[in-house]
Amino acid sequence: MPPEQRQQITAMYHHHDLAPGLALAVALGAGIEPAKGFKKLQSTGLVERWQVPLYLPSRYLDARVPIERFFGLTGQGQEVVVVGRYAGNMRTKWGAGRWGGKRSPQAQGALLDEEGMQLRFSVFGDARTLQKTLEESEGPIALAGTLTQVGAHVYLNNPTLLDQSLIGAVVPHYPGKARVLSLAMARRVMAALLPSTIPLCAAELRARARAFVSDGQLRRLLGRPEGTLEDLLVRAHFPSSPDVGERAQWHLERLSALITVGDLRAAKQCPVAVRKPLALSPWQDLASRAPFVLTHEQARAVDRLTERFGGTEASSTLINADVGMGKSIVYQMAVASAVRSAARAAVLLPNERLAVQAHQEICRLFPEFDAALVTGKTNDRAMTNARWLVGTTALLFRDIGHLDVCVIDEQHRFSVEQRRALVKDGTHVVEISATPIPRTQAMLLYGKLDVLRLTERHSPQDIRTQIVHRNGTSDMVEHLRSLLNAGARVLIVCPRREEGEDDEGPDLPSVARVAHKWSTMFPGLVRALHGASGEADVHQAFEDMATGAARILVATTVVEVGLNIANLRGVVIVHAERFGLSQLHQLRGRLAREGGEGHCYLYLPRAVGLDADVRLQALVDTNDGFVLAEHDMRIRGIGDVSDAGARQHGSAGSLLMNRQVGMSTVMEIMEMLGDED
Repeated sequence: MPPEQRQQITAMYHHHDLAPGLALAVALGAGIEPAKGFKKLQSTGLVERWQVPLYLPSRYLDARVPIERFFGLTGQGQEVVVVGRYAGNMRTKWGAGRWGGKRSPQAQGALLDEEGMQLRFSVFGDARTLQKTLEESEGPIALAGTLTQVGAHVYLNNPTLLDQSLIGAVVPHYPGKARVLSLAMARRVMAALLPSTIPLCAAELRARARAFVSDGQLRRLLGRPEGTLEDLLVRAHFPSSPDVGERAQWHLERLSALITVGDLRAAKQCPVAVRKPLALSPWQDLASRAPFVLTHEQARAVDRLTERFGGTEASSTLINADVGMGKSIVYQMAVASAVRSAARAAVLLPNERLAVQAHQEICRLFPEFDAALVTGKTNDRAMTNARWLVGTTALLFRDIGHLDVCVIDEQHRFSVEQRRALVKDGTHVVEISATPIPRTQAMLLYGKLDVLRLTERHSPQDIRTQIVHRNGTSDMVEHLRSLLNAGARVLIVCPRREEGEDDEGPDLPSVARVAHKWSTMFPGLVRALHGASGEADVHQAFEDMATGAARILVATTVVEVGLNIANLRGVVIVHAERFGLSQLHQLRGRLAREGGEGHCYLYLPRAVGLDADVRLQALVDTNDGFVLAEHDMRIRGIGDVSDAGARQHGSAGSLLMNRQVGMSTVMEIMEMLGDED
């Protein structure tokens, strides 16, 4: 790099020790056209150029001191850089594929150090490009890979070629995008864009933070007493050591959390749309149509909803309650009161089966309103004069006009964009969920949404949840046998529909395999369902379960919501670690809908990691969906809570593109800000 260019780049930053990293960026990014490079990065979710520096390295390769002598090496799974001459002995072998599938190639060769000591390397997959490069090389070769020991031999596993210019540097590794952005190209594109985008990013972050904290507060909250944001971003991408890079990313996590807290605070103060109030008449005369006497809690919830519908500000409300607590009757009564007063309303549900079921219930309770069902098969003329629409996501693709009230049932099943699509300024929004998504949960906890919680059941339930490992299978089966002998029904949920749906191997059971096993124990009493089952098969399976011709239903998560099986007393969720907390809670909610005792078994045929164990134990410890949603939020992060936010969980805040920000960090920032207020 010319001296004048080096001086120009160094002058952009306060610390001259950053110049080597920036020089490396210029060298790596040579030949990349910025506009084309940015377009490739957009495939990863980036939208604006200032966001480029927030696409952080997933790890760092330490190439400062490469290994040039191979004597005495041991393999302990560490990633290293080795330099040597190609031995000219690369050969490819073909072995049996995984799980008996297609045969796969494995190439082996070796590098020689200056003393002739050999280091073998092994490449799984197509290595023809690597072999061609090695054969054409005339000097030393640098390879990056993992040292592994097999018996007395040490191998460099799955090596990749490393450009000689990277020797002596700490090399960032960025996530790529299949068939769009390779790992090597991601590094070159990032290097080409970083020198010009780091100032843009720093300015954006500084402006967002200064909206609610001073520069002094910002330094204290980030735990970084000196240096600029520009310096911090350079160190995150081109650090002097991997530890320095990780520390820089830690500071950026805190900055992300800080801006999330700012967004949450701003959400409390954002203006509310003004609308013409609905002239609602008392709703109590409609209560006699309900199939049961409303509890005091349900009646109070209807009162509060109708009060909001009659107000001059558009409201956002979440009805939170576990399955079977009467969430539907609450919104149905409130919406019926609004529609009777000439309001227009829509109810959005996640699938056609649930939409049909809800439409039938509404028509049975309120036939005078002539509610219209909207699915992919609906003729637009059927919606022309309807004031109450009930439908699937087909509602999103029709011109249904302005809505006074929009109800989103099972809100955790919809994306942010889908939930917003039906809502205009002045629309009252009612979301329904037993386990709100983390983003919604954050809004509830910190002030943007109102919540109506239902905790009283029509009929007392005693639902017991336990984790069962393989060695407890016999006891579980015997208990289920006793339930079946007493006339109960049992649901078994499998993680996949058919064998070979993914590459997890034959030990991940399908509906067919599980149904076959249970059929050998309970001949004639087992039925199977999944997402591809025909309507006739679904109808027959539920009919058999209702009449007692069948007692055991084996299914996928097609039964997660909307399934009512009388006298369902046992649910077995196979490989429960593969399901989210919301799914598990919904599946458990199928139990004992009419009251009484129910048993949920979280079946783990093989050992699971600590994170999965903690998550499943949370389900064992509580039946409260609101508590589980908060637990899920703490594990997965809040998501993007800004006005433009679309992510429902994951990295807390809308900043870091590929780095998780834990809730503990957000909570710590909140506490520190609280101490200063």
